[in-house]
Amino acid sequence: MKLLVISSSSPVDSESVIVKKLIDEGLETLHIRKPKLSTDALRKFLDEFKEEYHKHMIIHTHHNLIWDYNLQGIHVTKAHKKKKLRTLFEKKLFKFRRPNMIRTTSCSSISSLAESYPEFEYVMLSPIFVTPQEHRPTFSRSTLDTIMNKFPKKIVARGGANMSHIEKAKEIGFSGIAFHNAVWRNENPIKAFTELRDRYKQLGLWDI
Repeated sequence: MKLLVISSSSPVDSESVIVKKLIDEGLETLHIRKPKLSTDALRKFLDEFKEEYHKHMIIHTHHNLIWDYNLQGIHVTKAHKKKKLRTLFEKKLFKFRRPNMIRTTSCSSISSLAESYPEFEYVMLSPIFVTPQEHRPTFSRSTLDTIMNKFPKKIVARGGANMSHIEKAKEIGFSGIAFHNAVWRNENPIKAFTELRDRYKQLGLWDI
């Protein structure tokens, strides 16, 4: 089961040092979600890492940077999907020039999931465990069971995930979990990640 981390959208002290350590400790995929950064600012962020770290990174914005760095892939957001012709052109170009690059996306409804599922390496479905406003799951268990049966092997749980949700995500049938606050709101993000990793290992879910 995939263990993904989504970056903090705002700056973090010693962020590049933390990210390097997370990858050194076994993080396979970091989603770089920094919507406020310009292309040049995101380029500057990527330049803080050697090429060996880039292969673990998926960018959510400024997809043109994929040509300058050997990144793991791109994440197609709702804003990208609205630009259908451009997104289709990029898809064909990426497939031709970067056949090993992966494309991911996010969905928050069954209808959008049905539309996106065939196109992407995996789809983040959210919010799964809590919503910021109501602090309760958005999808019922019966709905999630239906989703897992209809769209197997490619659905990643996103939204409110922490250590206590790992076994539940496995039981439901998610192919992975995307962690955000559980890492970045911890006073020690590296320790928070290694504890998540170790729990995966204890449950026999660590397949890296």
